[in-house]
Amino acid sequence: MRFGLCIAAATVALALLGQPRTEQKVLSAGEEEEEGEMRESPFDSDFEGFAKAALDRWKVPGVSVAVVDGGDTWAEGYGIASFPSTPATPSTLYYTGSTTKAFTAAILSLLIASGNFSSSSSETSSPLTWQTPISHIIRDDFVLGPEYEWAAAHLTLEDALSHRTGFPRHDKALARRYGPDRDRGTVRDVVRSLRYLPMVSEPRVVWRYCNLMYMVAAHVIQSLTGEWLGAVMRERIWDPLGMEATYLSVEDALEAGREVARGYYWDYQGEGKREGQGFVSVPYGSLNLASGAGGIVSNVLDYSQWIRCLIRGDGSDDDDNENGCPVLPKEAHRELKLARIAMPPEMRMSFDAPLAYALGWELSTYKGWRIFTHSGGMEAYGAEVYFLPDLGYGAVTLGNTAQTSNFVGMELAWKLIDDKLGVSEEERFDWVSRGEKVLDTQLKLAETAVHDLYPERANPPLPRALPLEKYVGVYSHPAYQNITLQLTDEDSVNTKGELRALRDDMEWQMTFDFHHVSGEFWAVVIDMLNTPNLLNGQRARAQFELGVKGTVDKLKMEFLEDGNEGVIIFDRIA
Repeated sequence: MRFGLCIAAATVALALLGQPRTEQKVLSAGEEEEEGEMRESPFDSDFEGFAKAALDRWKVPGVSVAVVDGGDTWAEGYGIASFPSTPATPSTLYYTGSTTKAFTAAILSLLIASGNFSSSSSETSSPLTWQTPISHIIRDDFVLGPEYEWAAAHLTLEDALSHRTGFPRHDKALARRYGPDRDRGTVRDVVRSLRYLPMVSEPRVVWRYCNLMYMVAAHVIQSLTGEWLGAVMRERIWDPLGMEATYLSVEDALEAGREVARGYYWDYQGEGKREGQGFVSVPYGSLNLASGAGGIVSNVLDYSQWIRCLIRGDGSDDDDNENGCPVLPKEAHRELKLARIAMPPEMRMSFDAPLAYALGWELSTYKGWRIFTHSGGMEAYGAEVYFLPDLGYGAVTLGNTAQTSNFVGMELAWKLIDDKLGVSEEERFDWVSRGEKVLDTQLKLAETAVHDLYPERANPPLPRALPLEKYVGVYSHPAYQNITLQLTDEDSVNTKGELRALRDDMEWQMTFDFHHVSGEFWAVVIDMLNTPNLLNGQRARAQFELGVKGTVDKLKMEFLEDGNEGVIIFDRIA
């Protein structure tokens, strides 16, 4: 399916940014300003100009922002939620991506704290804890490869939610169907596919981000409660906090009549676009399988309620401290924010020390203040959430492009935090330069792939063993499903490679472009089907294996999102 271009140019968005806006100051229900303390809104004309410049710099249509400061909440929107003229407001809904993980972790924390749930796979069940092995709860489903016998028996809920299982992302193994007679896969199918996937490190040794493990957690929650994860979240967190505009399904949000921002990507190549540039609309995506890892659709007003809950429930390890957010009991607050594993030092950036990962949260200190954060990303959306509990302060941003709306969100959120702390301009982290480096690297992904992936390749390269058409066919793996290779149109060989696979039957729809390197070795450039500007692009190494008959029998692929994801062997089936 081809989706239409939004013809309005960036200048239209910027013109709309300049329209007068209604500043909103939102007080929580039943609360008043603290006597003698009059805070001013951070969203003045200077901040509006700052936001306008950030949207223009990163080619993002719109962003919504909220700030929690003590008992006060301010919220504002800048730019376009949906072209041609629907403005971004505090009420606009966006996909919030991986900020969903904190809610999934919170639900498990609630179930554990309640004392009403136990593992039930043995004759003598025991109360549910963070140290409960996953296999004790969903024994028939949580089965790993035979070489991972210890991990299958010992990996715990805590391991899964703190990204220390030893499994890499494997996002490209998330299929829409599991079996030819199934219209739609289930989260249980995703869990059962783990038995075919490689680990890349020993458990509890290094931090490796893995969305699939939050899908495991979703299956655990649904198995324990007998309810859909979205219903559990609404009953136990969203409704008690007054988060009426939050959903675990974009279909539910649209059916309820909510305004969901349209997602966009900026076409840097400008093929067929007026004046060579423009925003391209992206269809709403269903995240049925990935819901526990990144499926929430919400707005900044609801997220400010969530931030306030987390701030007020902090310090719950102090018996004299009254829990200001009883939706989560004291022990649940404490467990969610406890550091579980160190993250890579290079992720430190503006923080005082390297980050650690808790349960759905990253944590460190900034200028001596504890800070918790998590970002979220989707095909055409980005979210940033921060809170400093000891300061009673937090910020959330939601935008409608992939990657670049996170760049905008970081700029805005960190300006708010630095302004609150009185940090001088000289001491502030250069988020613009960081974003420019990431953007430059991503846009060059295709042209640098061969050299970056095979720096010591043969020169001149060795020829392929077979004519190009002999590599065309269907290659299959029990978890990664099918890769159907076809010849690329000769007119686009230089940009698309010699072979291409269209992966439109997966949860994350992608294209794989194969560039010949030498002999049977290839470089693969992976891009999102619906946002093909490489900002979500990845790379992989590939090698074809010939059999004794002189035909291609196997395709070996080494995916490289966030580092090596292991070698996946696809058998040729057609």
